Amino acid sequence: MELHQGLHRLRDEGIELYAISYDDTEAIADYVRASGVEFTLLSDVESRVIRRYGVLNTIVQPEDVPFYGIPFPGFCLVNEDGIIVDKLFNRHLANREGIETILDSFAGRIQPGDDEPIESIAEDDGIRITAFLRGGGGVLRVGPRRRLVVRFEMPDGLHVYGEPVPDGMVATQITVHGPDGFRSEPIEAPPTEALDFPGLDQPLQVWGGVVDFVIPVYANTDLGRALAHESDPSIDIEVAVRYQACDDAQCFIPRTHTLTLTVPLQPGVKPGFSRMKYGGATAIDMDSDSHLKRMVERGAARLAGDS
Repeated sequence: MELHQGLHRLRDEGIELYAISYDDTEAIADYVRASGVEFTLLSDVESRVIRRYGVLNTIVQPEDVPFYGIPFPGFCLVNEDGIIVDKLFNRHLANREGIETILDSFAGRIQPGDDEPIESIAEDDGIRITAFLRGGGGVLRVGPRRRLVVRFEMPDGLHVYGEPVPDGMVATQITVHGPDGFRSEPIEAPPTEALDFPGLDQPLQVWGGVVDFVIPVYANTDLGRALAHESDPSIDIEVAVRYQACDDAQCFIPRTHTLTLTVPLQPGVKPGFSRMKYGGATAIDMDSDSHLKRMVERGAARLAGDS
């Protein structure tokens, strides 16, 4: 649904959206009717395209009926010549990428949106640290991934340390804290560069200029249940940053800051299975049970044919 809601933003950039599904055409048609999506959905019940693009879910085994054949959730960015220029897929079925991830990939940079939670601190030496939540219009939902970005902006000649550092120096550290049910994944950091420093036998590993540290985050069903009865639910995410800066001749004292983002929380969207309950998610009004039954039949037929 988030892709549908942001479809005009993709098209404004000249990006056309296609979704490939392991579901059959009847299930896809029912989903389109119930959800109102306006982009093209393609059925790949034999997983031919899914395999060709190398995104078959390898966690699901052939005997796992009815789900064997599904892809990992994610996206491929394909240029006009049919060449994949970027590719991002998640291992967890509930963790989907949003419109902003595609737009940032297309633009080659991450830019905070006007409506996304953001907080900054500026040091006297010109270093600025900014934390912002990228994706979903700044709203966290159960399931879809967001990107928590911690950006260092450093004047020419200033750097911060990466690992490893000599004894007595402090490498850049970022820790994220939120309520129960809020999840963060390992930090994605750009490569460091070597800096020769007076008095040291080995170069320091440093970052300079503008550096983005990206932490994928998401809310699970526990958080959705905890906030389900609040009229205007939100959570506070604390981003603790500890670092030490240097120029080409001297190190400065280590610094520690905590930036707090207040993030709205809204329900996710799930298929409408009659026997499933959804914590922090609303169900689409479609007959998912009959579609699941056909998937089971397809899987059973495949296993029978393989035996």
